[in-house]
Amino acid sequence: MQFDALILKVASRCNLNCSYCFMYNLGDTTYKGQPKFMSYDMIDSILEKTKKYIQKYNKKEFSFIFHGGEPLLIEKDFYRTFITKANIIKKELQEVVFRYDIQTNGVLIDEDWCALFRELQIYPSTSVDGTRKAHDMFRVDHKGNGSYDKVFNAVRLLKNQIGYADTVCVINIEEEPKVIYESFKEMQVNSVNFLIPDFTHDNYPFDRGKSEMADWLIALFDIWIKDPNRYKIPIFIGVMNRLLGVTENSSNESTVLVIETNGEIEAIDSLKACGHGFTKSGMSVLSDDLSDIKNSPLGKLYFEDSTTKLCAKCLECPIRDVCQGGRLVHRFKKENGFNNPSVYCKDLIKLIAHIQNTLIDLFPELYSKENIDRMKTDEILKYVDDTCKKDRINISYTDELEFFGQN
Repeated sequence: MQFDALILKVASRCNLNCSYCFMYNLGDTTYKGQPKFMSYDMIDSILEKTKKYIQKYNKKEFSFIFHGGEPLLIEKDFYRTFITKANIIKKELQEVVFRYDIQTNGVLIDEDWCALFRELQIYPSTSVDGTRKAHDMFRVDHKGNGSYDKVFNAVRLLKNQIGYADTVCVINIEEEPKVIYESFKEMQVNSVNFLIPDFTHDNYPFDRGKSEMADWLIALFDIWIKDPNRYKIPIFIGVMNRLLGVTENSSNESTVLVIETNGEIEAIDSLKACGHGFTKSGMSVLSDDLSDIKNSPLGKLYFEDSTTKLCAKCLECPIRDVCQGGRLVHRFKKENGFNNPSVYCKDLIKLIAHIQNTLIDLFPELYSKENIDRMKTDEILKYVDDTCKKDRINISYTDELEFFGQN
């Protein structure tokens, strides 16, 4: 059980009210019982437990990701204090490299915040859903007003003041991929981390008979791969790396540990979409070590077993090693916990097949030499569906996956 980063929820409230947000609008209301801001007193406990964890696992690099809610709601001195104390710990650990990141909705970014990011070497990433149409459809303030103009200006300011602009975009298939792609070019971004929306089997809003998400991503991929001046898109790079065997341990999901404003230790916060209180472990940095998360059922599944303990259908899938079952949150169903394929299963198969076949077209000699055939989406889908109907595999850990069911 290892991870390389802590997500620090320095603020439990937000100045936006995004309708798809797993923190506030997908059924989990535990934030109401959290302090609005992380206290200065919590810093020493977090850093002491981080130091102990790094020494235990001999980590050489470690990241602190400031998050929320909206992390720019907390005062700037909190970051100065945290990083000053963290740098003292880093000197004690000698060869460890610390990285500081912040994920913000961008609304409050101004020249003063940019100056702080430069001063403390904090690397910001801004959430923006591409165009005004796509962004303001969901990312509104508490009065229902869109936030696109403020965020667009914030991204351009970061580019000018810091020299780069990294962004996160929740995919909105109601906007054209080409329009979205070009909008980020206009912002002069360095990267866009496109995220598939965090829906489970219980609240999936799309037509299950179609593969709308795959069709959207395939159109985007074709634009991106042909652009000599493309920006970085991690979802595509991750799939290509796994297809090519470039990064053996490439994962479809970041393995990070979450620390809430009151010091509670939790697994990845996207799992809040599974239900109220779902991520609560009963552990805290005030009384537990970071590695103790493996003693909770959810922590063990997320950190140790999420890519190996898959449902029978996934185990039979011929591209399992590339897909890795998809993200854990997308497998959840109240009826039987995580004993399901991803709700985006068809989309993932179609996307991976398309990327593989594109690589074959780009590097025919390489693939011919390795005797690698083109993937046929329909054949894979039929094989997986037939396997599911036959229920050919009996897995020994069914109870572990279905433990999280809520019926």
